[in-house]
Amino acid sequence: MSLTETQVRKSYPKEKIYFLADDDGLSLKVDPNGKKSWSYRYSVAETGKRPRVTLGTYPEMNLKEARVARDSYKATKFSTQNLVQEEIQTFKVVCEEWLEFKTNNSFKDQPRGGVIQLANACLINDIYPVIGDTDFSKIKRTDLVKVIKQIENRGVKEPVKKAYSYLNQIYDFAVAMGYCDYNQAYGLNKILLKGKLKKNYPYLKDEEISNFILRITQLNTDPIIKKAILFKLYTGVRGAELLSAEPHHFDFDNKIWKIPALHIKQYRRKVIAGYDIPDFLVPLSSQAVSIVRSALEWSQGDRYVFASPKIKDKSLHFNTINSAIRKMGYKTNELSSHGLRSTFSTILNDSGLFQDSWIEAQLSHVDKNKTRASYNHADYIQQRADMMQWWGDYLENKSKSSL
Repeated sequence: MSLTETQVRKSYPKEKIYFLADDDGLSLKVDPNGKKSWSYRYSVAETGKRPRVTLGTYPEMNLKEARVARDSYKATKFSTQNLVQEEIQTFKVVCEEWLEFKTNNSFKDQPRGGVIQLANACLINDIYPVIGDTDFSKIKRTDLVKVIKQIENRGVKEPVKKAYSYLNQIYDFAVAMGYCDYNQAYGLNKILLKGKLKKNYPYLKDEEISNFILRITQLNTDPIIKKAILFKLYTGVRGAELLSAEPHHFDFDNKIWKIPALHIKQYRRKVIAGYDIPDFLVPLSSQAVSIVRSALEWSQGDRYVFASPKIKDKSLHFNTINSAIRKMGYKTNELSSHGLRSTFSTILNDSGLFQDSWIEAQLSHVDKNKTRASYNHADYIQQRADMMQWWGDYLENKSKSSL
């Protein structure tokens, strides 16, 4: 349906960028800051690409003038000489194309820790405000350094590392697409502050666990969220592995959780590359088995064990556990979802009862000193089973002392 001048005039900004489509490839882009611009997107049959050409800004160029500019562009076989404004491929345009590629190239068996959402948030919050509207061809290395340093000045670690990773991926994509000749972001990690920003994840001490379990029972939230937090504490797995758990992954008779290698952080790329990697085996305590059975009763019929209480066949969102921990009264410097994994590792190591190799195997950490053609995910399976039952009994005793 064609746009009207009234629709264009009343296109108010939203939280995210959005487009209003007119006829034949013309659209109005509305930025969160209220800026409006006209663009024309067309298909190139030889390459399959769909470039977007900026025609002008509104209200300097009204709807009628934008249609004339579009038609002029088409009539001259995509020559820019009759455009009101020279074509500019901004950094944001390239980023959005990369993000679309990343989304299309991802697996549909998500969640994977909200990878796409995290990338998009980093672009919107940390990268676009600095260089988003800059002509991509005019971006300098110093502009990328500025992005990194502005984030770093906030005294945070992970957002800096993620921003570097995304910039590096964006430029690798741009080189492959022919938008530039080399990766300007390569080596930016060499300017990242390491020691100053290094900080371990906050975790629970032995004497704090009883109170933590008590707070879970008192938390005013959906029961499935409580079960997810407890199961993470009882197993020490990563958040993405927890949220991806499906009923058929569990062998209750043998108290084993078979996590597909695709869902394990360090094996995912190998699986995508075509390696045949077996399921990762997680021995479960009897207490952990009871939590899963209870979760399945609560989310019966859903695809995921820890299913969203709001959306059918969706797991809990990757931020849900951290949000619940905040509701329990813990600040970001006191405890995080990943901190439950650190709690698991620290207390087992401090107990002196278990070998490091058993604990590392349970955490699905890869020994960097080993190069193996195959992966034995049943390493130390009996020792780990005994260890996990000890951990389950330990937490159960802590739970009883919290009553």
